[in-house]
Amino acid sequence: MISIRRRIVIATFLLIILLCVFINTKMKEGLYETKVRVISYENQEDNENKQKLEKILKHYDYDYEFVGQGESWKGFGNKFKKYQEYITNTDLNDEDILIIIDSRDVYVNRNSDEIASTFKQFYNKNVGDLDNNLKIVFSTERACCTPGVEDSEKTEMKKIAIDVDTNNMKDNDKYYLNAGMCMGYVKAFKQNFLKIDMDYHDDDQTEITHYWMKNNDIILLDYNETFFSNAHGFGNEDNLNGCPYVKKNKQFVIKDTDIRPFFIQTPAKYWTCYNYLYKDE
Repeated sequence: MISIRRRIVIATFLLIILLCVFINTKMKEGLYETKVRVISYENQEDNENKQKLEKILKHYDYDYEFVGQGESWKGFGNKFKKYQEYITNTDLNDEDILIIIDSRDVYVNRNSDEIASTFKQFYNKNVGDLDNNLKIVFSTERACCTPGVEDSEKTEMKKIAIDVDTNNMKDNDKYYLNAGMCMGYVKAFKQNFLKIDMDYHDDDQTEITHYWMKNNDIILLDYNETFFSNAHGFGNEDNLNGCPYVKKNKQFVIKDTDIRPFFIQTPAKYWTCYNYLYKDE
């Protein structure tokens, strides 16, 4: 006679199998609704810029989570290790979309319900394979780079950019990887992001660039700023010359291209641009 405890175990096991079959069937039928989640590192809960970011994430209806609260800052490895820990233990499915952004210099510009379909179209056009050709999409920048990035790597990034998008890159000098914003299917993060080894005092942008140069097929840059746009603060610290955004219908567009990026970053403490973006929020 089967004990009650064993019956419960068997019933639970069968329920899990049925649930997995159901989810898999829905995915194949195209009925599974892809989840999108934003994560950001912030060790100071009361940081003013973090609070601004949280407010605007809510405004645009993003599912989000901050990691690292209360952690003692040792270096950029703090946030990278927290992201790896989060990816390892995430409750998201492999086919869901994860977005990683910095917390203190990022502006959210578009609604969450638009990003999944936009990303799928972008991914199918530029990558097209969720099984064997997984890529993480990183933002780009004009200013290259952190001190640890070698000249040969800068040359290689420029070559990759021109090869990927020959026509558009003629008038676009955003060849270089920026580590402050990235996104991809959870499966891509598990397969690629978790393999990058970094100490607490390492620079995240340098180490990600090194890894990319050794593994060219795991990262794709958002050259046309479909999702991410970076302002250019160097030499423009006290003006808006490097802040190419104008508001149309309550959202910012890039002046020269009329593109509406989902996220805008003002790196290198470009607070003039940051304050301009947030002035009406």
